[in-house]
Amino acid sequence: MSKQEDSDENWISAMDNLCSKLNVDPVAAKKSKESFSEIKLNYTLDGDILHWMACALYVACRTSITPTVQTGKAVEGNCVSLTRLLRLCNISLIQFFNKIKNWMEMAAMSTDFKDRITRLEHKFAVSTILFCNFQPIFQEIFSGLTNEPVKSNTKSKKQKLQPCTTNALFEFTWCMYVCVKGEFHNSAHDLVDMYHVLLSCLDYVFANAFMARRIDLINPAFKGLPADWMKDDFELPKKPPCIISVLSEIKEGLAVEAATMKEYSWRPVIKTFFEKGILKGNSEDLTGLLDIGNFDVNVKSLNNLYETYVLSVGEFDERIFLGEHANEQIGTKNKVSGDEISQVIASFGPSGRACPDTPLTGRRYLARREERTPVSEATNSVARLAALLRSARPKPSPHLLRFFADCGVSEEIINTNVVKPCNVWMEQFSNNLKECNCSNETIAFRCNMVTCLYYKVLEHIIREEHRKKPQLSLHVLLSQETYQLTVYACCTEVVLHAYGVHSLRFPRVLQIYGLSAFHFYKIIELVVQAVVEKLSRDVIKHLNAVEEQVLESLVWTSDSPLWDQLTKTPVPAATEVYVQDSPNCRRNISGLQSPVSAVIDRFLTPMADQAKKQLFKDNIKPGQSLLVQANNNIKQEASDPQSPPNTSTPSSTESTPNTTPKKANNSLILFFRKFYSLAVVRMNDLCTRLRLTDEELKQKIWTCLEYSIMHQTQLMRDRHLDQILMCAVYVICKVSHNPNNQVERTFADIMRCYRQRPLADNHVYRSVLINKGNGEESPERGDLINFYNKVYVKCMQNFALRFTGRHECSLSPLPAGRARAGRWSPGGQRVSERHQLYVKPLTTPPNHHHLLTYQFSRSPAKDLHAINTMVSCEVGGGVKRGAEGGDVVKRARLAAPGVARKLQGLVSDRQAV
Repeated sequence: MSKQEDSDENWISAMDNLCSKLNVDPVAAKKSKESFSEIKLNYTLDGDILHWMACALYVACRTSITPTVQTGKAVEGNCVSLTRLLRLCNISLIQFFNKIKNWMEMAAMSTDFKDRITRLEHKFAVSTILFCNFQPIFQEIFSGLTNEPVKSNTKSKKQKLQPCTTNALFEFTWCMYVCVKGEFHNSAHDLVDMYHVLLSCLDYVFANAFMARRIDLINPAFKGLPADWMKDDFELPKKPPCIISVLSEIKEGLAVEAATMKEYSWRPVIKTFFEKGILKGNSEDLTGLLDIGNFDVNVKSLNNLYETYVLSVGEFDERIFLGEHANEQIGTKNKVSGDEISQVIASFGPSGRACPDTPLTGRRYLARREERTPVSEATNSVARLAALLRSARPKPSPHLLRFFADCGVSEEIINTNVVKPCNVWMEQFSNNLKECNCSNETIAFRCNMVTCLYYKVLEHIIREEHRKKPQLSLHVLLSQETYQLTVYACCTEVVLHAYGVHSLRFPRVLQIYGLSAFHFYKIIELVVQAVVEKLSRDVIKHLNAVEEQVLESLVWTSDSPLWDQLTKTPVPAATEVYVQDSPNCRRNISGLQSPVSAVIDRFLTPMADQAKKQLFKDNIKPGQSLLVQANNNIKQEASDPQSPPNTSTPSSTESTPNTTPKKANNSLILFFRKFYSLAVVRMNDLCTRLRLTDEELKQKIWTCLEYSIMHQTQLMRDRHLDQILMCAVYVICKVSHNPNNQVERTFADIMRCYRQRPLADNHVYRSVLINKGNGEESPERGDLINFYNKVYVKCMQNFALRFTGRHECSLSPLPAGRARAGRWSPGGQRVSERHQLYVKPLTTPPNHHHLLTYQFSRSPAKDLHAINTMVSCEVGGGVKRGAEGGDVVKRARLAAPGVARKLQGLVSDRQAV
């Protein structure tokens, strides 16, 4: 027998043994062995082989549906306990989450399955946070908790039953909590709600201990006790006490929220437990759980209930935190404690982190970071939101109605265009909350909160819009339902994130309201500006991250309205979408400028005649000089190209008919301004991590990236900005490599550095669209290298070769980032929409040897004439290919032989377009 055959027999035997111990059905067992065999054949499985078997078995069980005989309902998970599976395979939960991610990529699992793993991962993170809060709160209320494990209650019938100990009560309380939490399966990932359920649980157990007069259990120093609690003549009240407000005060809870959760979510579940006989005690006031004879029965009953639940859903057992070997099974150094929480959460992706990464853009809106726990961060977000809306009502405020009246807006228009649509959206939101098993009271509360926030933000935006453009009729604004809907959707996202409603995490809000990402992004910054000083840093940071997610990928899906706009207008260059200094403009996030009108420019898409200040006009005739009068500092040239620079003869103002290309509307300009700002920040960050500091090399990368966006726009369809960026970095580093310039970087280097970036996702480079296929085939996907070889090279090879050194290629200036606000490199201020012409103060000698330059009062006239020659041949839609391009160089050579080489590079570059 060969070593390979012996090895195969070993793993098959080990897999059979696992399936037998877990009682896996034959179909799932066969499926797991087939997938394991295929993965093992195609990939090298490092480490313990049992760890990979755990992944294969888990996937096989989770993708199997088992019908039950009694109920007829389908059960997920194949009735296999994940915790027991991991124990048999000697792998911790944290190790499992890391392994299963790699397994899903190797096995090309569906997006739906990956989402389920993400939810499971997030649920574990939330459970870890909650358990870390559970123990100190429990010890605040009760006394006598020790590190001794709970002894088994295997007593003989003759042996007298003893009252429960504090340790037994501790385990019972956590078990009851996870049982009740299981009833809210869809919202078990929501930190704020589940924390308030935990407070409700502790309140309930305290009430039972209080009514049983268990002085031995309750901490006499607890603030929630009556002053005479320890006196012998203390008289118990008729109703159990409530300590929700006390717990909220001392343990970072929200009293109103917790009280609502207790009354409308916790109590109904406990009542059903009594009705079904799961809990034994006084069913009238729901007490008596700790009585001798009841407690042990209740412990056993709850454990049986929870074990059934875990097997039915195929998830991890949350009682794992109570065990002696919790640290080994979870994967932490010590038994889970407050000190370990950051390590546990940081092991996961961004969706599970207690403190998510800060996006690279939008940081100017973030307040100074405060040290907070995960729970305090979450409750702080809700508390600040509640404070903002304390006096608000889910309808237009009297101030807004008065403002409408002053602007001539009738009550009928307000009712038809504002109130009625809002009521429809509130109903849509309500229906989606019902899917999360929220109580009717919780649904009503959150719908009201979204609506109150909506009217508050809407009023702020409308007042700002009217202040900037008082001549604008409000009827125009109120007729734009899409604009109002995006405001409502963004307010919904704020509330959902503040409460940590993971099951409705972004971009689910777009599905709720039937919105496109392209329309949604337009309102995000306006909403942030309206509430930036009122909401928590975490919520603002989330909205920044959402904006990045929209710009990097969601607006580029095949069904995006962006593609329809691009069929009418070509993609503008970065230099065409930035506004220069103007008294009527305000600075945006990159230190550049935005048009005066916010909503109009975003939603009504007027033509962008005033999108940027022009120092040079584009109605230039062949042979006409470029210079026009501006600020009395630059003189206008005569129509004779031989005129000296200081001639001030006016030029003709006639324009060449049918030669002006279509301008992008303001909506598109604003979009690409945001998109290019994000792109250049991402590029600079990646270059820094790769130690690519040469400015000219960065310009080459940017030029390549910009070209792909402008002229190979289909590369972005159903793909991600970072995919195209990494390819641009790789190809430019490759073609720019020479013995004297060691800049070449491998894809492994690039992807390693990319992973270090905030909010980076391995899925971006592991699963890239290769071929969309047709209706009969599923899309072909592969890793980034596969995409580069099969798709990217075919589109970009000819252009990339311009940077090999055999050709001189003009470089696009980098858009000004925050650190470079107000200036352009290398060209300064762009002065023409149709030509790459820039002007800047002469502070240092220019060192851009690829560019044609002219220094006033210093350069010879031939340099200016060469620029005029170049532009005169571009009029009419750009440099002509072939012979015409050669003619440009020939004329330049006659005028100024010294600049012919540079001009050749410019012509060659344009011929590649």
